[in-house]
Amino acid sequence: MNMKKYIAFPLLIAATLFFTGCSKNDGAIDKDIAIEDVPQPAVVLNGGSQSIDLTNLASFQGKYTIKLLYPTGIQPEKLDVVIRKNSNNGNVKLIQAGLTTYPTDFTITAAQLVTLFGGVSIALGDNYEIGVDIYANGKKYEAFPAVGAAYGATGVANQPGFSATVVYSAICAYNPDTYTGPFKASDAFGDADGATIVLTKVDATHFSFIYPSVLNPVPAVVTINPGNNNATMGLQTIGTAWSPAYGYPNTATYANPSVNSATGIVAPCDKTVTLNIQWGTNAGALQFGGGPYKLVLTKL
Repeated sequence: MNMKKYIAFPLLIAATLFFTGCSKNDGAIDKDIAIEDVPQPAVVLNGGSQSIDLTNLASFQGKYTIKLLYPTGIQPEKLDVVIRKNSNNGNVKLIQAGLTTYPTDFTITAAQLVTLFGGVSIALGDNYEIGVDIYANGKKYEAFPAVGAAYGATGVANQPGFSATVVYSAICAYNPDTYTGPFKASDAFGDADGATIVLTKVDATHFSFIYPSVLNPVPAVVTINPGNNNATMGLQTIGTAWSPAYGYPNTATYANPSVNSATGIVAPCDKTVTLNIQWGTNAGALQFGGGPYKLVLTKL
């Protein structure tokens, strides 16, 4: 038997299929596919506010610049500056139509945002995203199209220095001046429930307070992380005694005494601070059972 004859036959079939299955239009880019040169506008932050602080709406100044990534490259016929709310492509408003000068600087305020979106107040967690609609090649390329992908979601997004949009989010930023003065206490431990506790500003990220019902009180210091509004209290002495039967009262965590911190959070929009505190003493077990105990302070 001639094995070479049987080996060559399948190869001949494969070759026939290969050549008959191809056409003159085959290749990296089919000649029937049109390639369009589209301008490359960019929307970039230009100082001003990074977010919308609900505790001080009047201070919001959203500064941004519309420019061309390649100033000497292909030019758009014009650009429309647009904004959408909460990633809803059905809720897009026009800021400025027919922009033809690049770069151009803009500033937007909280009052303008409210007006643009029909008088609806800005709420915690709202996001406002600014982009541009491009007019070129007799077409309109939308920043936030109702159907299909935005031009900024294509491969152009990988170019250095390119930014299709800027986003401003509504937050309740920590303001140390808010956490000063008298606060009403709701205390699961009981000793301070209903009492008025005065907070004192230590610095931009710390405040202190005196806990009632201890002898010779020492201010308890709370540390704030303004990046996430978390509040913590390290293990510390707050007085000489709860009563003559106890030693020095301290704060400590119930779950992990080795960390010795009371965790909580500040809510600047509500002007509250919530602390979960494991009260105790330095005589014996260090902590009272049943905790941690929630202490909520609300500004009066």
